[in-house]
Amino acid sequence: MARILVVDDDPSLREVLEIACKKKKWLVYLAADSKEAWEHLNEYPIDIVLLDLKLGQESGLEVLKEIKKVYPELPVLMITAFAETQSAVEAIKLGAVDYLPKPFDLTELFFSIERILEEKRLRRENILLKNKVKGYFGRIIGQCAKMQEVFKLIERVSPTNINILITGESGTGKEIVARAIHEASPRQKAPFVPINCGGLPDTLIESELFGYKKGAFTGADRARKGLLEEAQGGTVFLDEVGELAPGVQVKLLRCLQEKTFRPLGSSEERKLDVRFIAATNQNILEMVAQGDFREDLFYRLSGVIINLPPLREREEDVVLLAEYFLQRAVKEQKKNIQGFTPEALEKIKSYNYPGNVRELENIVERAVALESTEFIQASSLIVYEYENQRKMEVEEVLAGKISLDDYLLQKEKEILLVALQRTASKSEAASLLGLNLRQLRYRLEKTGIEK
Repeated sequence: MARILVVDDDPSLREVLEIACKKKKWLVYLAADSKEAWEHLNEYPIDIVLLDLKLGQESGLEVLKEIKKVYPELPVLMITAFAETQSAVEAIKLGAVDYLPKPFDLTELFFSIERILEEKRLRRENILLKNKVKGYFGRIIGQCAKMQEVFKLIERVSPTNINILITGESGTGKEIVARAIHEASPRQKAPFVPINCGGLPDTLIESELFGYKKGAFTGADRARKGLLEEAQGGTVFLDEVGELAPGVQVKLLRCLQEKTFRPLGSSEERKLDVRFIAATNQNILEMVAQGDFREDLFYRLSGVIINLPPLREREEDVVLLAEYFLQRAVKEQKKNIQGFTPEALEKIKSYNYPGNVRELENIVERAVALESTEFIQASSLIVYEYENQRKMEVEEVLAGKISLDDYLLQKEKEILLVALQRTASKSEAASLLGLNLRQLRYRLEKTGIEK
């Protein structure tokens, strides 16, 4: 749905344009001056600005200049009086896409707007196509067939407002995909708000999502906006959505159905204009079948499902990703490293990456930090292969040099630490180990990792 901002000091013309645009199913925002215009521009992802050349004491040309400084790609269609043709030509030079002299026919206006929207859509498709051919989609990298299918799906769903569920193992890049969808969507200028559903205690998640009024609970000494309200006009990314408590699932479902929410302690319903993108590394269908996740909420969130393949199924992408991470790490760490030795590349290609893309990224960054030559050596690529060391330790247990309890506790600690390194949160680490969050916390305390 296109978003049109009308900036004109004539209230009757604003009203006419509002009614006309609404009949075309476009969202319309009205502004009488530049101050009101900037309030809308800063809050909503506007597609086209209809700007009067004269705004009372203000110059439309000056407003146009300011808009183009901040939003150079935003199409601005000037509205001019018949006698202002010269100024209209000046507006074109300053970046306006076209101008309409008053009085104009609504059919002519609609034709201009639809043409501009179509040109904008074609430009976006052209950019996406170029990136896809290169093996890149925004910050997503991949030439394999499975990732090309992901790119096609992103390209198709990004211009829409449908909710999306991204599935895949930890470390496959679910948040990067969510950001790519947002940045290729009409909401790209509005906020992208990531929410880690597994990183907040059940007692806090509701107030973080919906906000609260002053006095809503003990310690609420002032009102606070929730993350959903912060994302108004943009995209909400619900990471680890399967971790949401049942009570929060109910409230989120109502929010999705009614497109409204209510802050804690408030009786006021507030409208919500956001797109939801959710992600999980769990088998969400199994959770639904077991009653751990609401079926109706699953269907609301999964308008389109995008499944990200693990890195072990993307063989032709491993070197491409490694070289990308190398270039970035060399720049960040200010090292003079030219590339990988053939032995290092073989080691990179032969590993199966249980931690997926995130683990490869960590391995390369660590190698850059350790390497002292111009090429990454295989010995700098540490991938936690300890088979010989493990055999020696078993022999020590059998010889009575170390107790079995101490050995098992140490192994448990090592496994927990590796799981935490390979994942972005405790919830992801728990899922990787087949534990729930409570079991993981108990083991972290038992092994001394978390006291």
